Amino acid sequence: MGAGILSHSRMDEIRINIDPDDFAKVFFKKLSARLQESYIFKRTIYDKRIDFKGSVFRWAWNSWNLFNPITEGEVEFETQDEHTFINHKIYFTEIFTIAFIFTIIPLSVDAGLGWRIFVFILIWLSYLATYFITVYRFNSFIAEILIETNKDARYEFDDDIESEPDEFGTEYGLE
Repeated sequence: MGAGILSHSRMDEIRINIDPDDFAKVFFKKLSARLQESYIFKRTIYDKRIDFKGSVFRWAWNSWNLFNPITEGEVEFETQDEHTFINHKIYFTEIFTIAFIFTIIPLSVDAGLGWRIFVFILIWLSYLATYFITVYRFNSFIAEILIETNKDARYEFDDDIESEPDEFGTEYGLE
């Protein structure tokens, strides 16, 4: 799998008190519904993974949607030694290709060197801004669905777990 400016991946440990398989089912049901709302119709759901792919020219008719710059992605749950991880990866292949093709314009236009450099930098700054904004929005999107899933999956604290006060003096699990 590619890395760098063509894709973004992240793995986070999550803490849950229910079976990870049950949590994953609820999470993927919510994620699939949100993808459907965003006009992502190419979805494949496995046991603990979902793959999705955006349609061609989706940015032309889908307005300011989170998934417009994302060519494809995957979200996966992994369980290792009683720890549960969520791993997601998104790809920016189409937007990168468009930026690369538009890079040819300043090289082929008979204009001054300053104009060519300005357009070249403007194109790649636009790509990088799109990349970083989308990464931030996608990470927030995943966190939002995790919170919703915790609420809907009836996340409960164990009574025998002692809570520690945080920096504000409140204890976790108590209201």
